[in-house]
Amino acid sequence: MTKKSFLAGWAVALIVGIPLATVNEIAGLIIGITIGSLLAASKKGGGAIGFLTAPWIYLSPYIVPLMINYLRGNVPLLNLLLLIGYGLLDIVVIIFTIVAIILGVIFGYIGLRIAKKS
Repeated sequence: MTKKSFLAGWAVALIVGIPLATVNEIAGLIIGITIGSLLAASKKGGGAIGFLTAPWIYLSPYIVPLMINYLRGNVPLLNLLLLIGYGLLDIVVIIFTIVAIILGVIFGYIGLRIAKKS
């Protein structure tokens, strides 16, 4: 794993996962983490991508409207940070983050095998 492949996998996971999460949170999470981990092509990179992007992908249907309201001036910064912070501590988000780490490690290993064969 290189820094460039990790950053590319992280960015692709967010770019693919967030729009899909507006339709279905779980599908956006799975597809985003899978593609990002395959691009990172290592077990460590896949696990890190799963850990770092899972809460943001899963909560994106709630975070994006909050950010828009903050930029319009309707929500103060403290309220925005408290709502996002408490959302990240939810048990469902923590469970999906653990699942995303496992999924990232599995697909990172698959991506590593594919990269070694080619």
